[in-house]
Amino acid sequence: MRIQHNILSLNVHRNLTGTNGAIAKNLEKLSSGYKINRAGDDAAGLAISEKMRAQITGINQARQNADDGISLVQTVEGAMTEVHSMLNRMMELSVLSANGTYSKSERIMINQEMQQLKTEIDRIGKTSSFNGIKLFPENGLSSPQSEMTTYGITLDLTNRTCTLDYISGPASISTANMNRASSGYEALYNKISTEYFPNAISQIFDAFPSLEAAVGTDKIGMELHIGNIDGYGGTLAYAKFSFYPTGKPFKLTIKVDAGDFSNESINAGSPDVGILESTIAHELMHSVMQYTMTDAMSGRNGFSRLPEWFTEGTAQLSGGGFPTNWNYELEQIAKQLTSENDTSKDAEIGNYLKKYSVTGRPYGHGYLASAFIGYLASGKTSVTGQTIAEGMDKIFDDLINKNSGLFTAISAHTGISHLSSLEHLFNTADKDLVEFVRKLAFQSKNGAGSVITPSLSDGGSSIIGDTVTAEQAFHVVDKATIPPAPPGGFGGYGGFTNLQLMVGEDNNLYNIIDVELFQMSPSSLGLADTNALTHDDALDALINVRSAIDKVSSIRSYYGALQNRLEHTVSYLDNMGENLTASESRIRDTDMAKSMMEYVRNQILLQSGQAMLAQANQQPSSILQLLNA
Repeated sequence: MRIQHNILSLNVHRNLTGTNGAIAKNLEKLSSGYKINRAGDDAAGLAISEKMRAQITGINQARQNADDGISLVQTVEGAMTEVHSMLNRMMELSVLSANGTYSKSERIMINQEMQQLKTEIDRIGKTSSFNGIKLFPENGLSSPQSEMTTYGITLDLTNRTCTLDYISGPASISTANMNRASSGYEALYNKISTEYFPNAISQIFDAFPSLEAAVGTDKIGMELHIGNIDGYGGTLAYAKFSFYPTGKPFKLTIKVDAGDFSNESINAGSPDVGILESTIAHELMHSVMQYTMTDAMSGRNGFSRLPEWFTEGTAQLSGGGFPTNWNYELEQIAKQLTSENDTSKDAEIGNYLKKYSVTGRPYGHGYLASAFIGYLASGKTSVTGQTIAEGMDKIFDDLINKNSGLFTAISAHTGISHLSSLEHLFNTADKDLVEFVRKLAFQSKNGAGSVITPSLSDGGSSIIGDTVTAEQAFHVVDKATIPPAPPGGFGGYGGFTNLQLMVGEDNNLYNIIDVELFQMSPSSLGLADTNALTHDDALDALINVRSAIDKVSSIRSYYGALQNRLEHTVSYLDNMGENLTASESRIRDTDMAKSMMEYVRNQILLQSGQAMLAQANQQPSSILQLLNA
């Protein structure tokens, strides 16, 4: 028997302390509803639960994003419903005016309503917005793209290959028997994908070594889409890209309008062959600049976005400033010159330069400005495509490797320090500029004025070339593997005005839904000159209004299909969120019945422990009986 240490009390106290701790945890679980309140409760379970919580939070927000997308589409639909109503009224007025029983004055009154309806269509197009986003931007598409043939292309500078993968054909082709011949454009598709693309890329990199160096050993994944954009006489092609806050861009895409080109366009004698080759070279120059100068082309990371006159002007250096008639007047003047030193037309050239601004005519005067900058940067040796390209390559090198601003780079090599200084040269028909433009126009006579060709006078089927062989800088090989998008957060989009809806919890490209935005104006609907002033005008109006109705129906059909898709997306996200929440609940939430059972048990143990501690504390008192004896 000992009095210094009461081992029985210590044992009971230890058990009682454990029971108190267990009761505290029971109360914590019962009061919070969670069986994991700290990492110590279940370290592995907490890690899994937190990861699932993040996924659930992302899915819930993605669902909200999809709902917002539906709201946007419904807003567009509401505006276009009214446009459809006005077009139907215009059809009624056209039929009315076409009737021979109405006089000139009565047709004038009929036409007044038609013009007011056109004005309202234009107002709706200019003012419709959703959260400040214009729903019908001026640079939107004219109509939904359909009948699209898609190629996946991977450019590999290390092995000098352009790898091609035929991905899909027009929607009308059966997937069980899909082939390019079914579309009626197979020769055009093959020519662009297997010849124009690799040749143009090779020529661009040969002309601008700094762009090739910036690509390095990267494999550039691209897609080439060939199909209807807005029909004949509209947009020939465009380039677009997506980007994250950092890193290289992805989803580089070039879309070519099959409405403007056909199999006949690639024939050497066709008037369209030069336009087609110029267009491909122009858009590929955009894609190369988008990849090598992503910050400056997108305006991310605090960079000032390169102005349109420069991006389009430099793309025209590749495609040529003359095939698409942006400098048609200058071309006609050049045909009257006997040599590049013939000054007899300098006054006309000066007047042409003063006629437009650089910023107001990026494809025309932007091309001349970019060419002049390249010429000055090269040292003003001679007016050739090679010297212009060498000078512009210095500008590109500063933009890429020195992160210079545009006019910082231009000023370092030309002395032109501001846009106003550049515009002043055109506004005043500067003598040196006039001389350069005269020589450029003369050297480009009967040609494209492209700096990636052996001569400025190369044009037609000679802009890009006719054949591709294994001995060339690039050659076509088998199927492509398009590199995946780089890691990072969701960024933005470049090219035609689009919206992107993020409908997933991570940056997987398949979680991004593209929403095309369309133009909505009398001009884009083909109604700019439509009137009902005469019988013949009314008959023409019938054709124009019917075409406009079909175009609006096509756009509404696109948005209707998109809304259905988004509604299914919402249902899918609801289902996924519900199942993930159930899984996370099983890991994290407490079983109230089980916790209450444990709590009751621990309460009994606590009361028993308290009683036993009292008994144990009395145990040493028995020693007094021995001492009294």
